[in-house]
Amino acid sequence: MDPLAQLQDIQLPDKIHNYPIAIGWWLLAAICIIILLVVTFKILQYKKLRRAQKQALTTLNSIEKNAEPTEISEYVTILKWAASSYFPRENIAHLYGAGFNTFLLNTLPIKHKNHFQTLAGDSMQNMYQKKSAVTEKTQFHQACVYWLKHALPPKNLAKASKASLSEKNIPENEISKESTGLINKNETLPESNS
Repeated sequence: MDPLAQLQDIQLPDKIHNYPIAIGWWLLAAICIIILLVVTFKILQYKKLRRAQKQALTTLNSIEKNAEPTEISEYVTILKWAASSYFPRENIAHLYGAGFNTFLLNTLPIKHKNHFQTLAGDSMQNMYQKKSAVTEKTQFHQACVYWLKHALPPKNLAKASKASLSEKNIPENEISKESTGLINKNETLPESNS
């Protein structure tokens, strides 16, 4: 007799079902979804925070492509717009000249202040003169781009908003009523005779 004929068929085990999934896989899926949501939120927050900075840089680049250099006052307008997107408007709107220059310096990290001062030079004091040198305009353009890249957005937005122009940050010898445009509430403006 043939010993192989006496063997029974091989019994296959029951199929293992995919459901219900083990709790570990549910936890892994939940963690992956949470990580994906957090990363998406951070990316959107990053883009939103840098939107004004990017728009100001784009405007400056389009100005640079013009054949004739723009006046310094137009660059200052762009800087004020960008700064007012991150700092309280009441701290920025009234600034011009030396006061605005001091504000720009105070918002830069310490390691970038000297380079910005070198590029900006006396452009803020000379911005309302009829003719500014082309090299001065070019250097001020570079100073604007430098400030936008290194000062915005502020590292600590809440702290920067409160301290952006507090008199504790600006030495008294650098800030005056003439340089900032501040007017005492008790003073009245002279009436014009025109």
